[in-house]
Amino acid sequence: APRAGLPRVVDVSWRVDVALRTSEGANAMRPSVILRLALDDGSDRTFECGLEKFHELREATATMVNEMEWASRDAEAVREIGARARASRDAEA
Repeated sequence: APRAGLPRVVDVSWRVDVALRTSEGANAMRPSVILRLALDDGSDRTFECGLEKFHELREATATMVNEMEWASRDAEAVREIGARARASRDAEA
């Protein structure tokens, strides 16, 4: 169920841009990532980050995925323990 006040991401798009020159005309060759998040409230959020920040975002996302998978397995184990306890209690009754 959606949380009150927090829109959910429904689509993600991205692209890589490379700045070839600065406004002063010097060579730059700086890559950046442009991310667009489409939200379920109809709005879009777009942001840009450099390569170093993108790696931080990627690592943080991988950590979150691992934690979500762990929490999902843990929640399933708790449900299974509860079902066994109910079945045992019902068998004793």
